[in-house]
Amino acid sequence: MKNIDVVTLFPEILDEYINSSPFKKNLPSSIDISTHQLRDFSDDKHKKVDDTQYGIEPGMVLMPEPLSKAVDYIEKSRNKKAYTVLLSPQGELVSHNILEKLFEKESLIFICGRYEGVDERFIEEKVDLELSVGDFILSGGELPSLLVIEALSRFTPGFMGNNDSFENDSFGKNFQSTLKGPVYTKPNDFKGKKVPEILLSGDHAKILEWRKEVSIERTKKRRNDLINRT
Repeated sequence: MKNIDVVTLFPEILDEYINSSPFKKNLPSSIDISTHQLRDFSDDKHKKVDDTQYGIEPGMVLMPEPLSKAVDYIEKSRNKKAYTVLLSPQGELVSHNILEKLFEKESLIFICGRYEGVDERFIEEKVDLELSVGDFILSGGELPSLLVIEALSRFTPGFMGNNDSFENDSFGKNFQSTLKGPVYTKPNDFKGKKVPEILLSGDHAKILEWRKEVSIERTKKRRNDLINRT
């Protein structure tokens, strides 16, 4: 992954987060993340980018032409074909495996929907993947795009201080399709609740075995659907 371009009606939402110290200081300079105001690609004198939908349903829909022009502009300026993702509740549910595949793409474009959705003809023409962050509805795709950007950034070497942390996260290399399980820090005794003795033993093999057992136990209890996928 070398660059991400985000098309949105509210670039300020993303810019504030992307430029914040906790995120930007760890992002390699080789990766560029840029936002684009959708209204800049409208030929309408009022910069209109949405209109009423055909049919009997209420609500406004983002028009296909400004969105299509935005994708064309980005690909031309980057001088490369991009992989275009629409953040949508109708999309495929985001997962660790999907993120791995997205990270392999050199150039990504995220489209942030608004209102009642995006004209289907734009999706058919330009969108490579519709992606959902959960079975619920938000007012737009800005927050979902930030979630995906944050998750993708963690795949970048150097973004995390210790890469072992990434591999030991839930769904990471060492916990594929499982939850990580409980973690502890000082003090050893907190209000009568003590850290499991095995974690104080220094026996790496036994600790790893214990971690695997509690990981499977927690996954069965909280996300049994993940166990059934394996």
